[in-house]
Amino acid sequence: MATILCVPLSNQLQVPFLNMRNVYEVRERPSRMYNWTALLLSQVVVEFFWNIIGSTVLFFSWYWTVGFGNDRAGYTYLMLGIIFPMYYGSLAQVSLCHSPSRYGD
Repeated sequence: MATILCVPLSNQLQVPFLNMRNVYEVRERPSRMYNWTALLLSQVVVEFFWNIIGSTVLFFSWYWTVGFGNDRAGYTYLMLGIIFPMYYGSLAQVSLCHSPSRYGD
């Protein structure tokens, strides 16, 4: 279930991330108010927070409903609730960082 949802969730990152990057390139880079790494770090931290919350809701509504036991619940939550959202979220943001800008670099 989580592997099916990771592609649409990664695609939903595109529009807000590209909008924030365009605002940075037009307004913040010329003023040198803050660096590109501060923008990226804030985007990644916020995205990890929401991905973990969403994956936790998915895990609690899915794991025991299917009938799995408690013996592997912690490991499964670690992999599907924390590590996997960090993987596909950071992979989507890395690919967006390397996409061409409409304002030119």
